[in-house]
This record gives sequence, C-alpha cells and structure tokens, in this order.
Amino acid sequence: MAADPIRTQLDERLFRIQADLLEMAEMVIERLGTVTSALLEGDVAGADQIIAEDDDIDLISLRVEEECIDTLLREQPVASDLRFVVAAMHMNSDIERSGDLTSNIAKAVGRLQGSHVDDRVRVLIAEMASQAALITRRAIEAFEGRDQKLAKTIDELDDVLDDLHYEYIQTVIHDARRGGMDPQQSLQLALIGRFYERIGDHAENIGERVRYIVNGWLPEIDAAARAREQQAANGPEDDITRPVRSRGMAVIDSIAEERRIDAIRQDFVANVSHELKTPVGAISLLAETLATATDSDNRERLADLLQKESKRAEDIIDDLLELARLEDQTAVFSRISVDGLAANAVEAAASFANANHIAIVTEGIPSGLHIQGNERELVRALVNLIDNAVRYSPARSEVRVQVETLPEDVDLSVIDQGEGIPRAELERIFERFYRVDRARSRETGGTGLGLAITRHVATNHGGQILVESKTGTGSTFTLRIPRETE
Repeated sequence: MAADPIRTQLDERLFRIQADLLEMAEMVIERLGTVTSALLEGDVAGADQIIAEDDDIDLISLRVEEECIDTLLREQPVASDLRFVVAAMHMNSDIERSGDLTSNIAKAVGRLQGSHVDDRVRVLIAEMASQAALITRRAIEAFEGRDQKLAKTIDELDDVLDDLHYEYIQTVIHDARRGGMDPQQSLQLALIGRFYERIGDHAENIGERVRYIVNGWLPEIDAAARAREQQAANGPEDDITRPVRSRGMAVIDSIAEERRIDAIRQDFVANVSHELKTPVGAISLLAETLATATDSDNRERLADLLQKESKRAEDIIDDLLELARLEDQTAVFSRISVDGLAANAVEAAASFANANHIAIVTEGIPSGLHIQGNERELVRALVNLIDNAVRYSPARSEVRVQVETLPEDVDLSVIDQGEGIPRAELERIFERFYRVDRARSRETGGTGLGLAITRHVATNHGGQILVESKTGTGSTFTLRIPRETE
C-alpha cells in the first residue's frame, strides 16, 4: 500500500519539531556546565561569550514556533498529534527560558567581581548546577522515548534541587549577616540560586508534557481528584456549594469520540488560523528581513519585533487552551477570601499597569468576606478585566477595583477612564476574537479572548459578567459571583 503523502508530511514536521527541541535542550545542558565553570572561576570573558551565544537557542526556538504553527494551520493532526504540537509549544517555551536563565547567571559573573564567595556557597552552586543538568537530561530522555515512568521520576529529582536551593539561600543569608559581602553581591548570589532552581522547574514542566503527549495526563487532574477525596472525607456538612448542572445519559462509542475530537480540531484550527495570520505573516517577513540585515541596530530592532510577534502568537494559543480547559473540565471549588482574591489579581496586573503608567486603586474591599469558587480561575478573570482596562486607558490615569456586597452576590468591578464602548458593540464584546477597535487591539497586544475567558469563568461559578459603558466616559466591568451560603 502506498504511503499517505499527507501523513508522511505531517510525520516529517513532527520529527523536525522534536529534533529541534532535543537540540535546544542539549545546548542548555552544555551551557549549564560552561556558565557554572565561568561563575566559579570568575571568568568574565567566558561569561560574556555565553551571553552572546544565547541567540543560537532563540533562533531554534523561533523555528520550532513556526513549525508548530504551520502544523496547526496546514496539516490535519489527529488527537495524539495535536497533543504533541500543544506540548511542543510549551516545551519550546520552557527550554528557551532555561537558556535565558543561563544567560542571567552569566550576567551575574561580572557583577560578582572582587567578592569573596564562601566555600560552602561554591559547593552548593556546583551541586545545584549538576542537579539542574540531571533533571533536564532526564526530561529530554523521557521526551525522546515517550517514557512516562521516567517522566514521573523528575518530580523527585526536582525536590532534591529545591532542598539544595533552600540550603543555598540560608547559607547566603548567613554570610550576608556576617558582613562577608556587600548587599548587592548578596542579592546577586541569591538570584543565581533562584535561576538554577527555575531551570529545574522548567525541566519538570517538560516531564509533565511528556505524560500529556502519551495519555493526556495533566497535574490539574490529580489535584482535582485529591480535592474530591478531601470533600468526601469532610462529610456532607462541608460540601462545596455550587451551581448544579443538569446531567443526562449518553452512549459514546469510538466513532462518536473520533467525530467529537475531529470537531474540536476543526473548530480550533478555524479560530486560530484567522487570528494567527497577522503575527505569523509578520514573523515570516521579519525573519527574511533579519537574514539580510547587516546593521547591528536594525538587527536588534528586527529581533525585538520578532520576539513581540512570537509572544502575541503564544498568548493567543495559551488563551485558546485556557478556553478549552474551562469548557471541558469541572472546576474544583474551595472557600476563597474576597480581599485575598482582589489583592492577588491587582498584584498580578501591577507590572503591566506600571509599564503603561496606569495606577490601580482598590476601594471598598471588605475583610472577612468569602465566596465559594476556583481561585485560579477567578484571579485570571479579574486580571483579564484589569488588563483590558489598562490597555484602553490613557496614560497617567487610574483603574479602580471595587467590591460591593449584595444580599446574595458579591460584585467585583473594574472601572477605567478610557474611551468607552459604543452601545451597539456591547452585546458582542464577549465573543471570541471580537474587538471594537482592531487596530488599537493589535497596538496594545490583546488576544481578543480575555473577555470570553472571563465570561466562561463567571458562568462556571453560577455568576455573570456585567458591563456599563458610554463613549467618552469609560467602562465598568463587573464580575458577579454568588455569596457563600451559611
């Protein structure tokens, strides 16, 4: 029987993606050894060389992104292949960030010149580097062999690295208190330990993605199972109150399941193809221009634009996956403090607001008030509202976050001083990818999915999302969630 040319082409793409990911991971492992030697020997020239070579990883990472996007847009991946592509995009990000972390360690070498590093600190640096390299090696071996058992062992290795990092931080703090080095050098050493620990975290993420490729496992699934067991153990008096969804009975055979997966795939590709067309086209054009650019300033500017367009594509894909998760999974609820929820959301949005010269002001947030819900989802929903308010507010203005207690609900409102939304557009703003001003949205970097995600979160909590807006007077978005029942 002749080989299916479409299948062959898809397999070739998947093979290239895997080969590039493995090459990147090997480069990270090599850089780990090199940068640790430079750090312990005070080799500033060697550290500078490591920083310069970070572009090599970025170049491969960009290639992986392009291959993943092309696979989604041009091929016909079935469920297992689709899981591989989604996992590959996350792995690509983890490996690239690990490479960035080795550059961060290299940058610290010059800042530590002239400092006297305690012998125990030096030993712990070497041990953390060795453990981070071991975890990364284990992760890529599990990925290459699709070995679930090997991937499961990564958690234990990462625990060892976490313990080393804890001992390292305590040692650095102890040395700083003795006055062995100035505060800036102590801070640099503390950051170095954090960089090694984060490389281990990224390798642990790769292990989780291996298990996702093989059988669709995600850590959230186990967390949900543990929460249900705890609820059952607590008894009916501690049962979580939530909206009860009507349920029916269905007979699902393998054909129906295949059709369902195919429908999801088609919907996914249809949604993403249109929105990714602009960043993908820009990435292609910028890459061609960058290849022929000779002026260093132009190359730096083009590289920065490439990074922004890649980040835009990554954000769209992440938001689509979040929407899919909200639609397909039942959230695990717990008792949540409203003031803690608001504080976490404001903290998460603070850096973006500061970068846009917008002040976030909180008003009327009561202490001691609780709701039942999924904290991760609710924080994400509130952050989406704050981010939107920041994007469409003029510089030097403020965004207010208010809480109002109603007899049966809690209103979490985000109020901006932006241009407002025309009344004719209000009914459509919660649709996926719908934007009132597309040109402005691309300028501010939005994905067009934030409000859709927020609406799903509200619905999953038995609440609703409300909006009041007039052109020229700003907008008020309110996330209304049922209060905790006595």
